[in-house]
Amino acid sequence: MRQFVFLILILLPIPVAFSQAWQGVDVSFLSEMEGDGVVYQDEFGADIDEPRAWMAEKGVNLVRLRVWHNPYPNLRNSWLGVAQEAAKWDSLGVPILLDYHFSDTWADPGHQQMPAAWENMSFEELQDAMSCWLHCTLEALDVQGIEPAMVQLGNEIDPGMMFPHGSIENGFGPLSELLTTGHEVVEQIFPNCKVAVHVSSLETAPWFFAVLSDAGYTPDVVAVSQYSKWHLQDVDAISDAISALNQSTGVPVFIAETAYAWTTEWSDWTDNLWWTGDETSGYPFSPSGQLAYLQALDSALNDLGTEVCLGWCYWAPDWVASQGPTSTEGSAWENAALFDFQWGALPAWEVFNAP
Repeated sequence: MRQFVFLILILLPIPVAFSQAWQGVDVSFLSEMEGDGVVYQDEFGADIDEPRAWMAEKGVNLVRLRVWHNPYPNLRNSWLGVAQEAAKWDSLGVPILLDYHFSDTWADPGHQQMPAAWENMSFEELQDAMSCWLHCTLEALDVQGIEPAMVQLGNEIDPGMMFPHGSIENGFGPLSELLTTGHEVVEQIFPNCKVAVHVSSLETAPWFFAVLSDAGYTPDVVAVSQYSKWHLQDVDAISDAISALNQSTGVPVFIAETAYAWTTEWSDWTDNLWWTGDETSGYPFSPSGQLAYLQALDSALNDLGTEVCLGWCYWAPDWVASQGPTSTEGSAWENAALFDFQWGALPAWEVFNAP
């Protein structure tokens, strides 16, 4: 009898995407870094010939890829490049999160500029254009047999998206309609894919998603950015805020962006975003401090369970100074990457649990 029950359990479908918390990386700079001649080294100083395979071996179980519509000059992440990158990660068995900015450039609380190709459209025309673009891009993956684990509709859309039509200055109704349109497209092509909506902080999220729900839309996943430099510092406070957000929204929370600096030194002449005074108490900006902070955050989120928190994604671990030591247009993230100034792997990679 026990053997019969065991056989049934083996034959039952096993949910993969939510069986464990995601420990992801947003490596949207990776192809650019490779084009600039960056060769990363592992913890032993050996060249990493295949950085994607190396990251997967370290335990990365989700990759987040930024998508711009028709990127400004000198920006990457057009759909063709993203599709090629997605195929590389899919071949390694690493789930994919697509981060649609719905812009030709950076989208964040201070910038939600509509793609130039969609300017001067009516609201209805914009809905059609958004729907068509999502259909085309997602179907391009589908024909390759690539199914994303999650699609993010907009990036840090606290003020809305695709101004002026999706601005919350018009109320949350139009934004809700745009998000519903996008959600329906994703669901049609990939029924098992989760749809996330992303805001810039855990402080903003409760109000934003409550009003959005009242306007008629709730995503599958509530996504937030959580940087101790700008947001909550205490790890327990982060955990408590995620738990409260899950209770108020009824859906799991995902930290779509996080990071922590490992030094306050500079490698090029580009201004760094992390600086002295941004440290969380007990976690100095050092290689060991970076690792300890991420271990504490990972442990706290794991304790919540995947019904409450789906995990986290490290933003730009790959964005090293690649333009030379005197460049003022290099990396503003060089001291918060997961590679040092010689492009060697930092101890923080240990936080990713190898399978």
